[in-house]
Amino acid sequence: MKITFLGTGSGSTLGSKRAKSSIMISDDNDNIILDMGNGANSRLEDLGFPEINAIFLTHLHIDHINGVFDYLVQRKIKRIQDVRIYSPLGFSRLLEVYKTLGNNISAEIHEDKLPKVKIGDLEVYSVEACHAIYAISYVITDGKKKIIYSGDTSEPCDGIVEESKDADLIIHEATCIEGCEIYGHTPLPKLKEVFQGKRVIITHIPSQIEDKYSNLGDYIMAFDGLIWNV
Repeated sequence: MKITFLGTGSGSTLGSKRAKSSIMISDDNDNIILDMGNGANSRLEDLGFPEINAIFLTHLHIDHINGVFDYLVQRKIKRIQDVRIYSPLGFSRLLEVYKTLGNNISAEIHEDKLPKVKIGDLEVYSVEACHAIYAISYVITDGKKKIIYSGDTSEPCDGIVEESKDADLIIHEATCIEGCEIYGHTPLPKLKEVFQGKRVIITHIPSQIEDKYSNLGDYIMAFDGLIWNV
């Protein structure tokens, strides 16, 4: 599986160095997107607008979904069939509002408390995250390797911790160095405590404080455009 980081910034990110949350996971035949915050849709266009089989949303905070609507516009312009979007409950209401206001966009929406589906050789399922609003984390496996994408969560979060035991890679938010637990996020020191010895790529990083992320050890700090093979 190949992971392309489209957006690695947090909701409080300043400037355009980091787009908002989004990654693309690809195998030989399929591409899926996990979250699509503001600017991430433009990163996808820069890659030549690859065909996307499905989009998976972790929760409905704006920095994780705002790029979806412009992406749907581009699909209409290019006359590409509706994409499948898997989401916790509520996204269809947002889409309907945009359509009611005159936007020519559409998608095949699948809402569930814990979405689960197979896309080609990729099995995608979810566990509940521990965020300020209802949120989920996704587990992706091709039958050989297993990836966890946390979305927004405060650790330790039981479902994520359990799934991490046999994960080959954890892509996890690290929104601050300290103090963001009250907003449902995970500080870097807590992340290192919970996932000690695991292969972790950190994302959801405010660009204005990224220079404070020192002593990462074996952890990798993601940046927009990073490609990682699992």
